[in-house]
Amino acid sequence: MKGKRLRDDTRQYNAEAEGPGCRRELSERASPAKAPASLRMALVALFAAELTVTSAPAAYARRFEFDQRRTEVRFVYKMAFATQRGRFTKVSGTLDYDEAAPGKSKINAAIASASLTTGEALIDNELKGADFFNVENSPAIAFKSLSVRTGSPTTAEVSGEMTVNGITKPVTLQVRIESHDDPALKYDAGARRFFATTRIQRSAFNMTSYRQMVDDDVDIEIDAIARPR
Repeated sequence: MKGKRLRDDTRQYNAEAEGPGCRRELSERASPAKAPASLRMALVALFAAELTVTSAPAAYARRFEFDQRRTEVRFVYKMAFATQRGRFTKVSGTLDYDEAAPGKSKINAAIASASLTTGEALIDNELKGADFFNVENSPAIAFKSLSVRTGSPTTAEVSGEMTVNGITKPVTLQVRIESHDDPALKYDAGARRFFATTRIQRSAFNMTSYRQMVDDDVDIEIDAIARPR
């Protein structure tokens, strides 16, 4: 009888000890601690920002190619008291151009030296000969950009190397890139007009004949339509 009463008293004590407050305390101890609401919000915002940065598209340069049917290189020089003009009609090249970062543009161009023409066969033969462009041994004139300093979104100063007669020298191009006005390309979305000028000294490329008659300075213009590749 006493044993039964003792067991009943023990059950009553345990029931009182395990009241709502005690059970709540035990539950809180058993559950993992929760971060404050402000900390959780900060973590969510940081995670969202990382996703935004990761998924944002990276800027990239678009590749353009010179349209060989609408590209030429012109040159002008003085002979005696007259201004002489000529041009190269076979020009190929590429332009890597990013409107958002024009300073990262790259230019590569090649000119077939045998495509030189002045409209005068006698002068053409002389300029293509060994004393000038030596087209038999040096069939290509090349330009490669090394650095670009932008003046505006459409103008830049491009420093690079030009190779003529197997001789490579530094040159600087004043470049302008703008929308074209060629009606034949009105459906060619994204095409650009590429225009560049520079001045070289012919003697730097071992063209030293007729110094008494022909000036050393030669002005060069590159007029091209660049089409997206």
